[in-house]
Amino acid sequence: QPEPSQHCFDHEDESKEEVSEEDESKPVVAERAKPISLYCFALMMPTGYERTLVQMQQEENLGIFACDATTVYSDKAFRLAPNLHTSVVNSTLKCDYGGEFGTALNADIFFIVWAKVLEDGIFRAHSWTVKADPDTVFMPWRLAILLQDYEEAPQGVYLNNCKYGLHGPIEVLSQRAVLAWTKGFGKCTDFFNQKCSGPCWWGEDMFMDQCLMLVLGVRRENSSQVLSEKHCDPVPGWDSCEDP
Repeated sequence: QPEPSQHCFDHEDESKEEVSEEDESKPVVAERAKPISLYCFALMMPTGYERTLVQMQQEENLGIFACDATTVYSDKAFRLAPNLHTSVVNSTLKCDYGGEFGTALNADIFFIVWAKVLEDGIFRAHSWTVKADPDTVFMPWRLAILLQDYEEAPQGVYLNNCKYGLHGPIEVLSQRAVLAWTKGFGKCTDFFNQKCSGPCWWGEDMFMDQCLMLVLGVRRENSSQVLSEKHCDPVPGWDSCEDP
């Protein structure tokens, strides 16, 4: 099995996680007849190439900055542009590598980030939420067209972007899926700790995929059009940037 994303910052359960009546009263607009609205965020290191990439994208209005709303998270508060500051998460952004595939064991980092997404609440005003790594070449206008084919579900919808399972460079969740995920990853931790007789040593992407699909009952939609990367058997020339 090809390894999932290496990005690191240096059998169904019988009971599904339920979305409360309070959450159901929040706006849910990811339906085919309604316009697609994207809330996009990235988690970045405060120094190094990620900061340079994020600043370039902001200057050119590319990547997550071409979405309807954007947040950049980091472990420190600093200005990226005159009207753009990072939102701080309480994490060192450091993790180990290991597990079956030798991937970044970054699930705990992203639990904190997604909890901050829930706390900030910006996603509630948008039909879909996208987490994109700073070095992901992301074109929101293409994703918006693709998302027209998907409708919201009672527990939400997420897109599986690789035939080998969800990979972390880009993660796409509907509004209800974000609610289920952010309120349910504690339940998933307990479930998989029991299954694995301790931590499963997965990266965030694999943990999210298994959690949403097997424990929380979020609908998984397979889409080979969301992501091209070397770990997911891409077509020849996928990285040439010549596909219009």
